[in-house]
Amino acid sequence: MSSTIEFYFMPMSAPCRAVEMVASLVGVTLNKHYINLLSREQFKEDFVKLNPAHQVPFIVDGDLKMGESRAIMAYLVNQYAPADCTLYPSNPKLRAKIDELQFFDSGSLTKAMYKVFLPYFQGPVKELDAEAAKEFSGKLQLVEDHLTATGNKFYFGNDLTIADVGLMSSMAFPEVCGFDLTTFKSFYAYLNRVKAAIPQYKAINETAIEDLRALIRSKQEQPASS
Repeated sequence: MSSTIEFYFMPMSAPCRAVEMVASLVGVTLNKHYINLLSREQFKEDFVKLNPAHQVPFIVDGDLKMGESRAIMAYLVNQYAPADCTLYPSNPKLRAKIDELQFFDSGSLTKAMYKVFLPYFQGPVKELDAEAAKEFSGKLQLVEDHLTATGNKFYFGNDLTIADVGLMSSMAFPEVCGFDLTTFKSFYAYLNRVKAAIPQYKAINETAIEDLRALIRSKQEQPASS
């Protein structure tokens, strides 16, 4: 079993930060390799040879090489956390619900989010796509309704899970684009509880999110194309 995992990442990437947060929670040391996606370093020959999908996050742990943040988070808990760790518990039904939320986050929610906010990377955005924003808000409302109805501290109860970490991390993008998450009161309070439950939250996220905010700001200050 390797004591240090090789970790290929870009701090501005929410999935990368989610992996780093879970690693910090289970006490895994990451040997970090910064891959600047903006400079297209993911297409360098040595990285493509290592990782043909040329995506981050990506880890190498001994003879294991893998990508996909949610799969990595599950692996870190399965491989390195104590058997009674609640981040990804062994109970099949609870684990299935955690997987369900992760798939919702990576599929439905993130897909809807990108429809709204990806244009912020491409240049000035005068106004949100109304239909896309409505779809995204509808996905958030599903989470809001669940949290309001259950009154749970975290999504599935009193214990933080990897799905909470991933979902919270995803929400940095709309926030830096100026989307008001406070209108979803239960969800917004939940996000703050998740952040508070991760001791290394600020160390992992603060500078990265400010860099993302600065990048978005620079794109919005570009002259509009005619």
